[in-house]
Amino acid sequence: MIKQWFKCAIGAALISISATAFVHADEVNLVGNKVETFINDNNQPSRLSALVAAALKDTPHSITATTQAWSGSGLRSGQFDGYIDHYSLNDPQRGFVYSQTYAQVNLHVASTDADAASMNRLDQLYRKRVGMENRFANTDQVRSQRAVNWARSPDFIGNMQQLAGQRVNYIVADKVMLDEMNKLLVAIDEEPLYISSKPLFVVDISLGMSTNFSNAQSVINALNEGIQNLKTSNEYDNIYLPDQSAPSTLDEALYEDILKRW
Repeated sequence: MIKQWFKCAIGAALISISATAFVHADEVNLVGNKVETFINDNNQPSRLSALVAAALKDTPHSITATTQAWSGSGLRSGQFDGYIDHYSLNDPQRGFVYSQTYAQVNLHVASTDADAASMNRLDQLYRKRVGMENRFANTDQVRSQRAVNWARSPDFIGNMQQLAGQRVNYIVADKVMLDEMNKLLVAIDEEPLYISSKPLFVVDISLGMSTNFSNAQSVINALNEGIQNLKTSNEYDNIYLPDQSAPSTLDEALYEDILKRW
């Protein structure tokens, strides 16, 4: 009986080793929707992609930056095994399992008007026209906030154009992106944006893996462990948060027209 138990134990160990080896031998294909400084390509700043890449450094993988339409079709067809940017403003998708929260986006109110600094609750924006990027505005949670007149835009620069053109008096945006915009404004001796002291929304970000991918949980476990290691070694902030003393990570050439009209 002992001999038989020993054989079973050895067999189970070999299966476990084989499964682990499979994860590390085959490349995991991940995708994310392009967002300036966040998920990008062509050697542009890509903070979220860099964070996932660092956390999964021991797991062969690729991260494709693309549009929402292409990422969605790629996930449905099986071209991609998972996606790196599930926002907690959306309900989890059926057929996916999710990692722990590994990053956050704090959405603050910003404006050229000083009262934005005290706009820390949604009811303070009642019936006001407020700019917001599609990636946040077209989500389950924000759609339910009907007391605010959301003015949607495709990206952060579009949101800034709405504010610069006075089509809105306020925008709600990623605090990191707003700080980077203020660097551009200060560099040309313009007044920086007023930014609320507290976020209106705190958006948790998770990795989603398709349940059709046999080693989905192994990848999630690797990411969770990798993120914790980055935090322990103090590498996390260096990767994800731009240096406040460094030049803006926003492409100044893209914002030239906005800065001229500011």
